[in-house]
Amino acid sequence: MHRLAARGDGPDLPFPRHSYPGPVPVPPDAPDHPDYRFTLANERTLLAWLRTGLALVAGGVAVATYAPDLGVRWGSAAVALSLVAIGLLTALAGYRRWRANEGAIEAGRPLPASRTVPAVAAAVAAVVVVVGVLVGVEVLQR
Repeated sequence: MHRLAARGDGPDLPFPRHSYPGPVPVPPDAPDHPDYRFTLANERTLLAWLRTGLALVAGGVAVATYAPDLGVRWGSAAVALSLVAIGLLTALAGYRRWRANEGAIEAGRPLPASRTVPAVAAAVAAVVVVVGVLVGVEVLQR
């Protein structure tokens, strides 16, 4: 397996790392650890999942605050609670995915498949459909 150095100037390079045109080969006697760039990319992905979860929670709070009577008496509460629950589950699923990817990176295995993206997309789409129906009910009641 071909390994690449994460950073620094290699002893065999005649020029600084930042001007090297491609990946830096790792000497065979280098410690056996994954490239730090993969771990850092995985952490950035986790932060994106956390931001998405937080945005969904904020959306739930906004619905509860600014749309108290959405279509029917319970409409606003149902949408707000759904968004908060989806936000919490998104953050937890992102953490679970991060742990699984870290394990695969450390073991040199392919990244595991995940159903997180389709599940979150389906949940948000379902909330959007419910909001659309509730807004329709609200408009028809006027």
